[in-house]
Amino acid sequence: MIHYGLILGVISYTLLVAHATAEPHQRHLKVTTSTDRDSNAAQSFIVVPAGKIIPEGITKDSNTKNLALQIPFIVQLSEKPDDDTLLQWTVSTSSKYYGGINLLSKFKGTKTKSQTTYTWQSRMLEPSIFERHILVFNPQSINHDTSVYKKGKGRNNKRQRYGGGTRLIDDKKYNPRLSYDVTLDIIKNKKTINSFNTIIRMDNKDMIRQEYINHYEITRYGLGENGNLPIPKRSEISEPPAKSDKILGNALTESEYGLLINDGISKLTIKIVNAYEAKKAFYKKNKLVNLDNKRLEIPDSQLWLSGGWRNPERNEWYSNALNGIHQRGGAVDIIINEPPGHINASIGYWILWQALEDNKNAIDGFWQLETNGRPMRTDEFRIDIEPQNGIPDAFDKADHLHANIKYTTP
Repeated sequence: MIHYGLILGVISYTLLVAHATAEPHQRHLKVTTSTDRDSNAAQSFIVVPAGKIIPEGITKDSNTKNLALQIPFIVQLSEKPDDDTLLQWTVSTSSKYYGGINLLSKFKGTKTKSQTTYTWQSRMLEPSIFERHILVFNPQSINHDTSVYKKGKGRNNKRQRYGGGTRLIDDKKYNPRLSYDVTLDIIKNKKTINSFNTIIRMDNKDMIRQEYINHYEITRYGLGENGNLPIPKRSEISEPPAKSDKILGNALTESEYGLLINDGISKLTIKIVNAYEAKKAFYKKNKLVNLDNKRLEIPDSQLWLSGGWRNPERNEWYSNALNGIHQRGGAVDIIINEPPGHINASIGYWILWQALEDNKNAIDGFWQLETNGRPMRTDEFRIDIEPQNGIPDAFDKADHLHANIKYTTP
């Protein structure tokens, strides 16, 4: 049972807090969206499932705390209406992936739902209705389609080697933007004499945070831990920094949000690039020999940054690492910009590996060569089976180098 007096206490407190830090959506309607001051100041929000304790603060040095519980959304007419008018509230959302609202105000209404839209409308509210000029509601919990994280069917219904994803979205883009279109009509003598509107919209930062909430405690299929990555704070989400002109590829992010979590990946990338370029220059002046003691020609191969931060939906589609460090903004994938399997690629990975091994203390990270999503085995760094070029198999087979900063927490 909802204790309405308690809700009114929440309303009074949150309105005082919110309006000290946030501009109203529209001068006639004041809006409170979140206990998160930064979200509320941006008139944005996240949806926290009832009864879930979710930690917030995802970067290595973050002071992690638990997310505050969901508070009601509050939309208030700035001035009390005249006693000879009726009021009618309407709330609608256009995304078929999300539910409707849980009304907390005492007055009643009706809802309609189609395949793509949801609309709730109050009845005509007479002056005798308590606090009729204040609409209080909670958003319904967001439904994440896949409750079990596992390999799935991808494009054209073909079985994927790894990945899967909910397919709510394109794997490089983002979730549908959740928003509530709220209208208050003021009616007199059966005619609408005034109509005020505001849209409560989740912004890009909170869309990213919502993905982490949706994936929290998702069940892992097979071996491995269940989902337990903390939720990023808004302050931990930023615009991509400038990328070194010595490396090709993307700007440290795989998403289309135009934002990322950068927990040291820009600095790590610069260290790797500088070490590689220095080692390449060294071998151009000093011979490099293979396992057969034959001199190798040093190609002028550039590094390609193929992956950085991944939002959870992207990670779910692309990777089987449920709690992977890419989602923390602490990992990058780097490719030698040569055709896979070509001797120039093999030499490039060899030089890159030697550069990192020679600069372990300065780089202070972890790295491994990978092929088709698996790390190269120890024996592959010693043997040369195919092609017969004197270069160990690890460097012939590698399709990228994964590197990440070191974490002491899970």
